[in-house]
Amino acid sequence: MKDIKRIEKLLDQLRIKEKDSDARKIFAEVFDERTLKTLYKLSARGYIQALGGVVSTGKEANVFYADGNINGEFKPLAVKIYRIETSEFFKMDEYLFGDRRFDMRRVSKKEIIFTWVEKEFRNLERAFNAGVNVPEPYTYLKNVVLMEFLGKDEVPYPTIFELKRDLPEITDVEELYSRIKENLARLYRKAELVHADLSEYNIILKNNDPYFIDMGQAVLTDHPLANSYLERDLRNLIRFFSRYGIKESPEELISSVKGD
Repeated sequence: MKDIKRIEKLLDQLRIKEKDSDARKIFAEVFDERTLKTLYKLSARGYIQALGGVVSTGKEANVFYADGNINGEFKPLAVKIYRIETSEFFKMDEYLFGDRRFDMRRVSKKEIIFTWVEKEFRNLERAFNAGVNVPEPYTYLKNVVLMEFLGKDEVPYPTIFELKRDLPEITDVEELYSRIKENLARLYRKAELVHADLSEYNIILKNNDPYFIDMGQAVLTDHPLANSYLERDLRNLIRFFSRYGIKESPEELISSVKGD
């Protein structure tokens, strides 16, 4: 069980934008003591100036907004926090095993989460440095990743799933599809990564430009299942955009992304 006094002390040490008791209650319920200590360390190092509200929730992780400081400059942050106790570890295995960057021979459940966080950070770093539209990664520690917040006034930009009904009125859909293909090609050829979970749910539209999020499961192109993951990603893309009259076979799209 949580030590309530220690949790309260850590909450007092963190700079929380919402000062009311309901906000403190949410933070106390969501975060265990280890996570609060990790957040406090990131705050003490100057990265997190003030922790804000929830941006999104998922089975393995929650994302929070924060006012940040990166190299002395104000930056809005997305603070992605993986739950150590309740994450579905077995779903992470297939993306970690077979990745030559990590030694997975002897790891505990807690270490799987920490390795996954490092993997997400390194994937974001590879993609960002290759010119792929992804959130800029800033740092990570244990079960927390800090990255660029894609949004305005603490509200995240929408996914193309959220915009699906209005997408033709917002942007040129064929041009959007083309830009997604360009980013996928850059991800595959320059970053040497396959997203491995790409769909309309994790493509964000920022000023009519597509950005890929949720990069934790992305694998190197030499991963044993990379081709299978790539085909699944591209079939998801074709399925979504077919509703707008865009037709392309999986074989054509794979060839386009790989540059064959």
